[in-house]
Amino acid sequence: MPARSAGRRRPGVEAAVPVLAVLAATALAGCATSTLAPQATPVVERIGDGVERYGGSDLWVVVEYQFADMSLGEEWLMLDVAATAAEGRTATIERDAVFVRTPGGARVPLASQREFSQAYRDLRSRLVRADIVRNPVLYFPATRALCGFHFFAAPGTGITFDEVVLNDRRACTERFFFNIPGGVQAGRWVLGMDLVESDVRIPFELGGR
Repeated sequence: MPARSAGRRRPGVEAAVPVLAVLAATALAGCATSTLAPQATPVVERIGDGVERYGGSDLWVVVEYQFADMSLGEEWLMLDVAATAAEGRTATIERDAVFVRTPGGARVPLASQREFSQAYRDLRSRLVRADIVRNPVLYFPATRALCGFHFFAAPGTGITFDEVVLNDRRACTERFFFNIPGGVQAGRWVLGMDLVESDVRIPFELGGR
């Protein structure tokens, strides 16, 4: 069975953020689809309140942004993300290749573990609230084993990684953190991942309710 994460280890830092324990408890029950075939033309569909699912040639990705929609004006954008490879494919996601595009067009990279650790004390109460809001269903086949990206970790709890390698037998999850200059604003955002194989772009709207 594949290891939880495969990639370059970032030494001296922490293991998974506690949200992964919540995800593991609910696993992949109640998933909405049984096959995740490669899509020649990427598709993005809303599959729930504040939930978008992307299907591409190499990856399927689910993004939950309900808590982000409740956090306008906050310095940190939090997105719950789950990803798996399309049937018969593998894909590598490097943390340095993950970003969001703001409504104003600025590209903001995924926060570093150092930035997250420095902000963790101020983020803790928001992390608890985000766990309450999130939907634990991943909308992927239950045959796919649960794993973590391990891009982030609570201070003092283990190690993180710089990349994760996905295949069609596992689905990795994590809460992604972005430090937004000027705070989270209403409008059209885009979660992006620049892969070797393809580029992933997932638009979502904040403040539209």
